Amino acid sequence: MKITRIITLLMVLTALALSPFISATVYEEYDCSIKPDGSFSPDGTKIVFSGFDDEGKDKLFISKADGTGAKVLMPDVPKKEFTPDWSPDGEKIFFISFNAQGNGKIYVVNADGTGKTELMPDSPLKQWSPDVSLDGTKIAYVSRQPGSKEKLYIANIDGTGAKELMPDDPDKQFSPNFSPDGTKIAYHSFNVDGKLDKIFIVNVDGTGKEELMPDSDEKQFTPSFSPDGTKIAYVSFNEDKLERVYIVNVDGTGKRRLTTATEGREYDPHWSPDGTKIVYNGNVVVSVPSDGVTGSVATATGSSETDANADTGAGDEGKSTPGFGWMVGAGMVLLVYLLARRAA
Repeated sequence: MKITRIITLLMVLTALALSPFISATVYEEYDCSIKPDGSFSPDGTKIVFSGFDDEGKDKLFISKADGTGAKVLMPDVPKKEFTPDWSPDGEKIFFISFNAQGNGKIYVVNADGTGKTELMPDSPLKQWSPDVSLDGTKIAYVSRQPGSKEKLYIANIDGTGAKELMPDDPDKQFSPNFSPDGTKIAYHSFNVDGKLDKIFIVNVDGTGKEELMPDSDEKQFTPSFSPDGTKIAYVSFNEDKLERVYIVNVDGTGKRRLTTATEGREYDPHWSPDGTKIVYNGNVVVSVPSDGVTGSVATATGSSETDANADTGAGDEGKSTPGFGWMVGAGMVLLVYLLARRAA
């Protein structure tokens, strides 16, 4: 019996030690999709974002441009909804939800919440992180087949003509974002040395891949082109080891932080159409700073502050639902313990 207890303890400790790796594996199933991301409407008057409703379910919300007055877009639809992006005319919203088979797929809905349809119902591939080109003709997204790597795809706006953007690239690819002129796509992937998450820019035909900041040793996620195409907002880690929003010139120079927040995490930046504001954490709005000056933040209540105190959880550098990894780890520990008790 004593030996059995020792074995049980060893198994539990092993499960605890492996739980971060188990969590990382689960997180790799998803991009930065499962979190309250959001973006401005083309006319700059509204924000669409994914957040939790009264029942704790991930749903799309529409709010005013300052983040106030949020309302659920499709209250009568039971499915979870993530990563919304507006059509250039502001009449439709593209987003991720789950089909009847339980796969994440791209859907499109009218801006008033009616007419939800699956964009590519005949495709068996899982899809997430849709981004629509500003001319409204193309959509970029992440997809993969079971057991394969997450890769960038591009399709016509009606879902036809889907193809992998860089089939010969061996690395995983996430978070596509079209440049304003539609000629390039920014995304994050692994760099060659050290396998750090880094931002890359590639032509829309899949050629000319270049790392944005090759001399930087920071991890970088969720790039977003400014409306004039001269800057990119993105998320990285600073000295407090929390996710923070940064801005950098499109040539990789002039990196600076967006706010001076000392608490909470910052995710998924998107520019306003006029380039004067950025929304992150779904509905936290901040003025874009001039050189060396930090912007003020307008929260969901419309107040101004310097601390972006919204904490939506981590999950592999901001790639998944808050606390999901701990649930997986705890579940594995409990399962191992029960199996050991049964064997005893």
